[in-house]
Amino acid sequence: MPYMTQKCICINSLLHRCIASVFLFSIGFSISAFGKSQSINEYQKTVRQLDAQSDYFYVSFNEPFALNCAYGIAYISSANKGLYVQLLAAKLAGKRISRLVYSQPGGSGSSCNVELVEISD
Repeated sequence: MPYMTQKCICINSLLHRCIASVFLFSIGFSISAFGKSQSINEYQKTVRQLDAQSDYFYVSFNEPFALNCAYGIAYISSANKGLYVQLLAAKLAGKRISRLVYSQPGGSGSSCNVELVEISD
């Protein structure tokens, strides 16, 4: 009988370790998923304002962002000036942005970054 008790304790201990491992893994997965950048596609947006400050450009639209972007604007790095040019062309031609892709690396309420701009007829 003592052998059965030891075996039960050993299995019970193993079960607790497995549960603890699964729990810690799920917490780690949740945290890593939370920290990932969100990227979103939006369609039919009208450029309201384009601005430049130092090495960054930023844009706001008449329509609100689906994500909660800080200050209601999306930034364009100086390395992606072509995106700014596309937005400027749309604004000057009075055209809407047919597709906009932007990301929010810091999560809700943080700054958004423009990744793609498309203009169509």
